[in-house]
Parts: sequence; C-alpha cells; structure tokens
Amino acid sequence: MRNLTAYQEVKQKITEDLVRGRYPMGQALPAEKDLSKELDVSIGTLRKAVDELVAEGIVVRRQGRGTYVVEHDLKRLLYYFFHIVKHDAEKKVYPKVELVSLNSASANKEEASKLEIKEGAPVWRVTNRLSLEGQCVMIDQITLDKQRFKNLTRADFIDRKGSIYQMYQMEYGQTVVRSSERLRAGLAGKQHGDWLGLSPDAPVIVIRRVALGIQDEPLEWRVSTLNTTQHEYFSELVA
Repeated sequence: MRNLTAYQEVKQKITEDLVRGRYPMGQALPAEKDLSKELDVSIGTLRKAVDELVAEGIVVRRQGRGTYVVEHDLKRLLYYFFHIVKHDAEKKVYPKVELVSLNSASANKEEASKLEIKEGAPVWRVTNRLSLEGQCVMIDQITLDKQRFKNLTRADFIDRKGSIYQMYQMEYGQTVVRSSERLRAGLAGKQHGDWLGLSPDAPVIVIRRVALGIQDEPLEWRVSTLNTTQHEYFSELVA
C-alpha cells in the first residue's frame, strides 16, 4: 500500500466524514482555519486537499460563502449527466421520465461486474422512457444493488421531487459525483423500436454508464438506447 502525502490524508479524512454523513448534502464545510486546526495541518495542505475534492465534483466553492457539499439539482444533472439534444442544438432540456417497470432480480455476470457485487446478488432492474417535447427519444435500463437501495419502490420514482440522482441522494444517502460512459452503435430491437417509433433494425446509439459515488464506488449501472433520427449525444470537454 502506497504512503499518502499529507494533503492526500486530509482528503481521505474529509471524504470519510462525507460518507459517514457528518457533512450533509448542501451543507458548508467548516471554515478553513477551523478545519485545518481540527486536522492539525496547514491551510495550504487543507486547500490542496479541498482543491482535489472540488475538481472531482464532490464539493463546490461558492464565492464569499465557503465550500459546500455537492447537491444534485436540475442544472447539475443537465450539465454533468444528461447529454441529449436535438440535432445542431446546444441547449439541453430536462426530459420527462416515465417509469415502465421496477423488478427484483438476481445480478447477471455483467451487472455484477459493473456494480462490483457477486453474480446472483439481489438487484433492482428499472426501465424508464425519456421524452423530449412529447417524443420518446431514449430508453434507460438501470440496475441497482439492493443492499444500497433496500426499500426502493415504484413510488420513489413516480413521486420523487427532482431527478433520479436527487432521489438517490435525498432518500438513500447515495451521492453520484461522476460517471464513466462508453458509447457503441446498435440496433433498436422490437420492444425499444416500438417505444422509440423505429423499426427493429434501425440504428441507435447505446450508452453504457456506471455512476460513481464519493469514494469511486459504483452506485448504478445504466444502459441507454438513443433514437438518433432527430437527437444526438452532446458533450463539452474543457481542456
């Protein structure tokens, strides 16, 4: 095991406090002078640790107010996690999400690998249809570890206030801070084709995403099927 530098140890301690719920979502961290005194480190070491947490999207600095634990909202969802727009459009619009099904199942090999659980472990499988301007444009198939989301119900999805990631955070204490995505070409298939208004052999984009938590733990495995007739995947990279 590699030795940690002073700022990495500080980062680890703050992260552990976040996971334990010492600093709830949306709450400010203690003032720098107080936190550096508590952790017995210099202000410079503390700032370096917090800089990394900011870069990873775990906390956010607010000018003149302090550093706050990240909280999911519509702006964050659209900027970081939803990348579907009409052809040649740059403005992102929040989709209408319709729950199709929520079922209990046993993790298959791929689900187990992506969620880092044992094959056959209990999981939830969720299917959602996402619509923009009244048109179904994407199907989400979501897998969740039952150990993290033990009491999940249809009502959690249907009656939630805000996005699914907000629900994960507010109801289950599971904060998605980043995602790892891979895109590939595919065919719609019969069921998805019916929902998306496509023939079964129509081309689609398949987006495979693992949503990761504060300690880089996998919280959600999602496979999304996108109708590219009028919409496309849009992402901005900052150099």
